[in-house]
Amino acid sequence: MKRFTRGPGQHSSHKALCILMVAAHLFLLAETRSLHGERLDLLGRNDKYVSLINYSIPQLCQFTVCIDLNRTANVSSWAAFSYDTNNNSTDINDIELGLSGENKQLRLYLFGTRRDIEIDLALLAWYSVCCLWDSRKQLLEVYCNGQLVHNETIGSTDCLKPNGSLVLGHLHKRKDGFIVSVSNSFIGSLYYFQMWDRVMGREELQDCGMGNTVSWKEEYWNFSSILPVVDRHLRCGSSEASSTRAPTLLPLSSTTSTNGTIPLSFFSIDMHFSLFYKTARAPDYYDARMLLENWFSIIFTGEEFAVTNFKVRGNYPQSSVYKRTHVKQMSQSYVCKAIIKATSLEMQEVLTLKIKQLLNDSYEQGPLSLHVKPEDVAVKPIVLKDCPESFSHTAYKGNYSWPLTSPATKAKVSCRKNPLQSAQRSCAINIELEQAFWKKPSMTECKLLEELPNNILDLHDIIITEENAQDVVQHILYLLPDATLHMEELEIISRKISDIVRLTDISVTLAETTLSILNYILLQKAEDQNIRKMTNSILKTVEEIGYKVVYTERNTSVVTTSLALLVMRPDPSVFGGLAFGVTSYNRSMDLKINIQENPFKKALASVFLPKSLKKFLGIEHSDPDKHSKIQFNFFGTTSLFADDSLKKERLNTNVVSASIENASIQNLNEPVTITLQHIDQNTGNATVHCVFWDFQKNNGLGGWNTSGCEMEYTDMNYTICFCNHLTHFGVLLDLSRTKIDITHDRILTLLSYAGCGVSSLFLGITLVTYLALEKLRRDNPSKILLNLCAALLMLNMVFLTNSWLSSFNQPGLCITVAALLHYFLLAAFTWMCLESVHFYLALVKVFNVYVPKYILKCCIAGWGIPAIVITIVLIINKDFYGNGSHSESNPFSNFCWIQENTVFYTSVVAYVFLIFLTNTAMFITVLLQIHSMKSRTQKGCRIWKRVFLQDLKSAFSLMFLLGLTWGFVFFAWGAVRIFFLYLFSIFNTLQGFFIFVFHCLMKEDVVKQCRVHFCWGRFRLSNYSDWSGSGATAGSTPRRLHHTSPSQALWSLHSNGTSSTFNGSDFLPRTSPDINFRIAEVHYNPSAVPLEDGETKHPYSRRILPMDKGLHYPQKARFFH
Repeated sequence: MKRFTRGPGQHSSHKALCILMVAAHLFLLAETRSLHGERLDLLGRNDKYVSLINYSIPQLCQFTVCIDLNRTANVSSWAAFSYDTNNNSTDINDIELGLSGENKQLRLYLFGTRRDIEIDLALLAWYSVCCLWDSRKQLLEVYCNGQLVHNETIGSTDCLKPNGSLVLGHLHKRKDGFIVSVSNSFIGSLYYFQMWDRVMGREELQDCGMGNTVSWKEEYWNFSSILPVVDRHLRCGSSEASSTRAPTLLPLSSTTSTNGTIPLSFFSIDMHFSLFYKTARAPDYYDARMLLENWFSIIFTGEEFAVTNFKVRGNYPQSSVYKRTHVKQMSQSYVCKAIIKATSLEMQEVLTLKIKQLLNDSYEQGPLSLHVKPEDVAVKPIVLKDCPESFSHTAYKGNYSWPLTSPATKAKVSCRKNPLQSAQRSCAINIELEQAFWKKPSMTECKLLEELPNNILDLHDIIITEENAQDVVQHILYLLPDATLHMEELEIISRKISDIVRLTDISVTLAETTLSILNYILLQKAEDQNIRKMTNSILKTVEEIGYKVVYTERNTSVVTTSLALLVMRPDPSVFGGLAFGVTSYNRSMDLKINIQENPFKKALASVFLPKSLKKFLGIEHSDPDKHSKIQFNFFGTTSLFADDSLKKERLNTNVVSASIENASIQNLNEPVTITLQHIDQNTGNATVHCVFWDFQKNNGLGGWNTSGCEMEYTDMNYTICFCNHLTHFGVLLDLSRTKIDITHDRILTLLSYAGCGVSSLFLGITLVTYLALEKLRRDNPSKILLNLCAALLMLNMVFLTNSWLSSFNQPGLCITVAALLHYFLLAAFTWMCLESVHFYLALVKVFNVYVPKYILKCCIAGWGIPAIVITIVLIINKDFYGNGSHSESNPFSNFCWIQENTVFYTSVVAYVFLIFLTNTAMFITVLLQIHSMKSRTQKGCRIWKRVFLQDLKSAFSLMFLLGLTWGFVFFAWGAVRIFFLYLFSIFNTLQGFFIFVFHCLMKEDVVKQCRVHFCWGRFRLSNYSDWSGSGATAGSTPRRLHHTSPSQALWSLHSNGTSSTFNGSDFLPRTSPDINFRIAEVHYNPSAVPLEDGETKHPYSRRILPMDKGLHYPQKARFFH
């Protein structure tokens, strides 16, 4: 045989080759890193998951799969892992293998079927769950922490299909080799996923063995979106411990949640930051918010921290929005408050320091940059309670029980009708109160328990609620092509849409569907009269929808083929004007809208709001949520705006509108500019009128009105309009509650404020006079007069300040002002009624009238009855009061008053009308009684002129005292409406002045008392002068009256020792007869005529007999002096 030998070179080369092979092998071993002691933290996000890569699972007829899991949030549905092969099924539940949980059940998916296991895995505790399948024995076993919790013999010999996709933390579906959908996201930690191609023994399940099919090693998994977190407390924490027991697993028990480590904590962040910019336009709140959101997403990239919600508000002085810095940049100062959720086992002090270090930084994005100083960041841990178990009862989608849920977590419950879909409810965090709370449930994926009828008329009995609103409008839109759109169907559609806009919030989807219905109706050739009756309803509905749409960005819009809505909440600090324009419109496609800061140079229709509107946007508030919204609307069909009153004119443009939330646009230095393109060219140079839609015109059907709008420019193709509108005074009792001509409006407003100011002044003088002079307020009539003056003074003061207080745009303040105005109006009328009742008792029903605690009962009635009425209105609905800010049709949009017509006519008109009838009857009765008495006592008197003047003065004084001039409002209708509104404004605003004239200036007792106490020199009147004053006191010497009869005017009242001077409040005052009657006295004076000496000495005097000469009639008091 031939022998081969190696030389020295060959030996060296082989040795080097061996060394390289060993090094490569060691390198590969180093690359295959074990994940012992490293867990995955998942926060329930569908876009973040871990999937199997580099390896594929073969067909397995026997297998064991195990995973450790720790739940940190009490959500109703979760998933630990899922394995799916490529198939045509889109059902998320039709997967090959998976482990999840539903409420308090463990759910196992196997070969497209699922089974629930009654076991509750407590929060904050680790569990090791293993699933074993043996196709030969057809046996399925499930172990939890080494204990058998489920075993089942299945009549199937299926094997696990090969080459599928494995995902941790989600249920998923695979199609064409790609993961197309995920659901039931896991919130908590996952660890130590292992898979073997055999059935493991029970003892082996507790060991730290590595799977031979899939193992917990880095080479098996794609960690591109979630990185493992080292945790030394985990079982099998090192590769050396792979053969040891797992001592950290807790026994399977319902009490294990109390022993778990809390990995979830929350922190409140208060931060000041400066925003620098190099742009010509100053950034607004939305720019600052977007910049901050992007920065947060960069610095909080890991799974340890997550910003649950944050809020930004301006921190700049009102006089200046920005300031110049040393780098010649402009800057703005903002305040941010945020809630951060930390998923970590580290101490709170460490986490607090980490957060502060992350926030102590600068960030730049394009021309914008922000800077945070260390001293401007405050971090504090907060304790948030879980949202408690809750129950939702819905009539149309069933009942739902919501489990205890952690903050910043969404709970899911299977729908009753379609259990494969879920109803959702978020346990949100109130950033201001730092408390967790339940948001409203979202049931959009759940189907109605009963199908809706297939006829619009049959929807009559369907009640619109938050859970079925989207279903109903979607169903109506589905039925519209087959509908005839007769008046009955239109009324039902209008009613359902009106119910929808009464909901608290409206989603963008619901708004889009609703406007699509209106758009469809407008484009149909329905009967003109039917559409005509719906015009006002459609316009109001569109506006209300705009202000109730929920959105978070700078603006949102809803666009259909002939209808567009855009709503935004601008930052008033940088508001320099805003333009809305329709740049393209074609019936065959959706129209195009746009907004910009400068007026449009070319647009089909546009509205430009001037810079002066900044004051209406809530610039006084730093909180952006308190800024007012601006809404723009465009209507691309003219059939909606038919006006029966137009004979020769016709609408030749589309219609565009703008409105500001909680504001009435008046007296602008710069008008609102509206530019409209003609539908048909104005080739004949016809006269053009700029108009606005008046909701009250044509008996409430609406129509075009030119008031307040001026044509600035027009040519063959375009017209530019300037518009401005005002409000007026007669709102309190304007029964028609409609607008009037702008010229009369201004005059009435000036008259009202001037009259109320004058009345307030003289009412104050009257009150001070009577309160300062004790003798003037001894008797009951004077006390009633004081209360009436007080009510009228407060009525005038609230009215004068109403518009000013309304300008603050505070709903609570406006409701208070409106309620006070309502109260003092009713109180004033109630005291006028008490005046008339007092006259009746004193002059007509004279004898045997005893009223205990007379003034006290008058006060209870005068101030109590109006309070009851106001309380009832507030209990029913406090929003009956307001300033009409949500309706352009409301003429009281800058005046806090009653907005609901039914409440107005019931609690004001009916109340006033009843008192007006009562006082009118008393007025006629009193005048007739006075005339009767005078005709008996002044027979043969030839001074009829003086008597006539006294009667006229008496009538006028009574008319103002009893408020009969308020009756002018009942005649303010039709052609004479303006005339009676002028009378109403003049006489009623000056009621206080006339009361002063008749009850102070022309009343002898008051003048003499003023001369006694307030005058000097020759104008001063001695207290002992010969005068007939009210309530003569001891020490004075009143003059004796001369009677036509020598008889004394005496009578006996059955009282307990009360003197006939009747100064007690329990008695209606009566005096002896005065032959001259002194009718010119403005107010009734009970003791103006004192008794004779003999009467004073005998308190119990005899009753007047019918035969007493000169006293054939009951004596009436003197009430006009």
